[in-house]
Amino acid sequence: MIPAPAAPRGSLLAVGLPFVLGLAFALAGCGDAGPSSPGEPTARAQADLFANDVTACNYFVGKGLTNFQSAGIVGNLDQESGVDPNAVQAGGPGRGIAQWSVGGRWDTDSNDNAVWYAGQEGQSVSSLQLQLDFIWYELTTFSGYGLASLKASTNVTDATVAFETDFEGCGECDQSTRISYAEGVLPSCETSASYPYAAEYVSQSFPLASTALTMVEGQVIPSYIELKNTGTKTWDSNTHIGTTQPRDRVSVFADSTWLSSDRPSGVKGTVAPGGTYKFTFDLAAPTTPGNYLEYFGVVEDGVAWFSDSGQGGPPDNDLEVNITVVAPEYRGTFKDQSFPSSPTALTVHQGDVAMGYMELTNTGTQTWKAGVTKLAPIPRDVASPFADKSWLSLTRVSTVAADVAPGAVGRFDVALDADAIGDTEIEFGLVEESVTWFADATLGGGPPDGFLKVHLVVVAEDAPLDAGAAEDDAGEVQREAGGGGSPVLGQDGGALGQEAGDGGGGNGATAGGSAGCSVGVAGGDAPLWASGLGVVLVLGGLRRRRRR
Repeated sequence: MIPAPAAPRGSLLAVGLPFVLGLAFALAGCGDAGPSSPGEPTARAQADLFANDVTACNYFVGKGLTNFQSAGIVGNLDQESGVDPNAVQAGGPGRGIAQWSVGGRWDTDSNDNAVWYAGQEGQSVSSLQLQLDFIWYELTTFSGYGLASLKASTNVTDATVAFETDFEGCGECDQSTRISYAEGVLPSCETSASYPYAAEYVSQSFPLASTALTMVEGQVIPSYIELKNTGTKTWDSNTHIGTTQPRDRVSVFADSTWLSSDRPSGVKGTVAPGGTYKFTFDLAAPTTPGNYLEYFGVVEDGVAWFSDSGQGGPPDNDLEVNITVVAPEYRGTFKDQSFPSSPTALTVHQGDVAMGYMELTNTGTQTWKAGVTKLAPIPRDVASPFADKSWLSLTRVSTVAADVAPGAVGRFDVALDADAIGDTEIEFGLVEESVTWFADATLGGGPPDGFLKVHLVVVAEDAPLDAGAAEDDAGEVQREAGGGGSPVLGQDGGALGQEAGDGGGGNGATAGGSAGCSVGVAGGDAPLWASGLGVVLVLGGLRRRRRR
């Protein structure tokens, strides 16, 4: 348990916005959490240093301490936690790199606890950067934590003891090991705050990793990470955000906006020291539900990662996005339709009604409800010039005849009034009335607005049907008795039967077969709402003559 400072606590001093994108770390542990070995030699090889030693030491150099004073702090943190922000004291209250105590400086003390400070900064309490910032906040805010003694030290031993005595206030301190750790990190600690490559967090478009970002399967979210160049080198076209944990990992969230599957974004132009840059890229959710932790770092490709020794960071695990991918509640996957596959046109005479249907499989998690789940023309909620009297309204075509459970197929009847001559691609979408459009995340998962469509060509009553007309593919069809007229087909492509004409009789031939079919799609990965699209029967929709 770390005692409270002896001196009165002052007011919060301003500190730079830390470089942290909100990591979903576990809370961290106390004096015995870090490895200790009283007989450890006083100098360690670079490979023997704890992963965050150099980053932490350079951080305090950047705040104006000498390299040996900074190493004194890190020697203590090594003994406390191994500079692991996730460290948790075995059976004790210690948490984080300095092993702040639960019930005290970790989460309770007024204006002096790590959890509160993280909330003030809008960052994750379990990130390395946040915890380093909190140490500096305590040192510069409360005199009892010994910043004056630390600054008065003239060697690494005195600096280590000063931080141990006033800041850590440990019980069994194992001082010799702390000094050994400090001496070991000293040769690798910068003598100034000048790092060739370093970055500091400015802002981001997605939540901190302490809060999961929920995405629907296949959803794409435009994103960005804004960073400040705190190094001495100018960023250029080789400065990239790269995947880490491990480095150069292929990300399942990569899409066409990424430079490659392990490089979300890079600098366009140059960014001088002190400047900021917004790295923009999309997050494209995979089609497998689950929780994903995406880690990123900054890299000067061909030179160094910013987290490498001698650079200014951030560490490889400081940029993290916590993403939960879920199946959408409302999603329809195309199965079949009786209309031709656009761009193939269905040609009808002016005054005809093109009749058909569209079938979709319910691949969401919610049951489609009769009277609630509807097919609608696109643009949304705009009266369609093709609305038939059979439509539910001018902006709603039809609904399913009965409830459709997940996995079942729902059918939507479609009747299109061919009132005006012209060539139109009529688009549709699905809507769960008063709940969501199927195209809208996060409740919806597709199909997108306009994915369902009918290419309708309306010609004059006496014009030939030669632009994808049904009789071209269906063989002979039944004509109206009397002079001429449009073909009359049943709902599924069969003949409706003889229709009395105005001036004569006679039976026409009967069309054979069904107009049901599947629509083909190009190769490559297709979204779930598009699966099952095969070859569409060009016959497609049906036409009936509307009496005048």
